[in-house]
Amino acid sequence: MKRQRVAIGEQLKTCSRIITLGLRPQMADYTEQERRLLRTAHMIFYPTDRYVDFFATLGKETFPSVNCYRLRGNRLKHTALLRLLNVPHPRTRVYYGHKQKREILKEFVFPLVAKKARDTADGKQTFLINNRKQLDWYNQHFNPALIQEYVAPEKELRVIVLNCHALFGYQRNVLRGDSTESLSRKRTWKTDDVNPEGVELARFIARGANLSDVAVDMVFDGSRYWVLELNFLWNETDSHQTDFDRTNLIIEMIEKGEL
Repeated sequence: MKRQRVAIGEQLKTCSRIITLGLRPQMADYTEQERRLLRTAHMIFYPTDRYVDFFATLGKETFPSVNCYRLRGNRLKHTALLRLLNVPHPRTRVYYGHKQKREILKEFVFPLVAKKARDTADGKQTFLINNRKQLDWYNQHFNPALIQEYVAPEKELRVIVLNCHALFGYQRNVLRGDSTESLSRKRTWKTDDVNPEGVELARFIARGANLSDVAVDMVFDGSRYWVLELNFLWNETDSHQTDFDRTNLIIEMIEKGEL
């Protein structure tokens, strides 16, 4: 039986194997025939934040998976998930309000990493904090405070995982700014010298959490890989660094029957 694939988002509208309906304000704005397509489709692509939970309620498979939407942009959830999966993850704690923030330097030493906890993506709003002045600035601008132990990297790695297959990884150099600017990232694609340990670690996370579209960021400290965070809106930054085209890659996977 031919697999029927339907999309809400328009990312795959050039793919002839996908019926793209487009995002509409309400489910009632789709015709009965279109709603029937959504109910009977084998997979729904890019269901959007608006509708993904309804499809999950019906047991429909989506791409990205519902867990990708639920975790996207929320580093608090990322930290909890990585701890639950028992993967190497730098010590990370969250502090709410002025009273709790006064405890930060009792539990961490400089340098430390401070991040925006929610509504962020692709490593943005991440700060290397070297002194009390920088920490005070961060605490004034962000609540809750998400503080992570700094791991001095020998090298850094990002692994892209689609449909729980680790497709490729690349190493990158990182130039860090001061406390008032996000870490400035200068990516260098290098896919021919990626340690399989890091790739397998990313695959383990994706499979364990059912994450079908994720970039896993990690560092190697000379002895082991540490997972820093997960990213779900990674395409724009990565594709500008190389000929890599995420949309064409996904279409190719669809044509091969891998999605």
